[in-house]
Amino acid sequence: MRTKKLIATIAALLVLTSAVAAHAEGLNNLAAGFNGLVTFPFDPAIYAAEPPEAFDGMAGEPVTSGILGFFAGVMMMPYRAMMGALDVALFPFWFFPTLSPEAKINLFEKTGYEVEYE
Repeated sequence: MRTKKLIATIAALLVLTSAVAAHAEGLNNLAAGFNGLVTFPFDPAIYAAEPPEAFDGMAGEPVTSGILGFFAGVMMMPYRAMMGALDVALFPFWFFPTLSPEAKINLFEKTGYEVEYE
């Protein structure tokens, strides 16, 4: 009888600790999704100002990398918006990884919360 109580107590503690971790993971997905939904319109400007490293070494690099960066940002906009919406919709299901791509702008920087991207 005493062994059953001990096993039940350990199982309850394991469930509680996994729920805390799951809650934190779900909130991380919610924060990443919200960040993506708010910042996706800025992708063309950000990618034009700071082009991806793949555009380094191109002919006429300062001009062509900025132009191609703008178009890369335009293509990134729907992806970031869609993945952000999925992160927000699926945040109660904590076992899903963060789907949003890593953000260039962190809305939670002043709060000290660091969004973890996978």
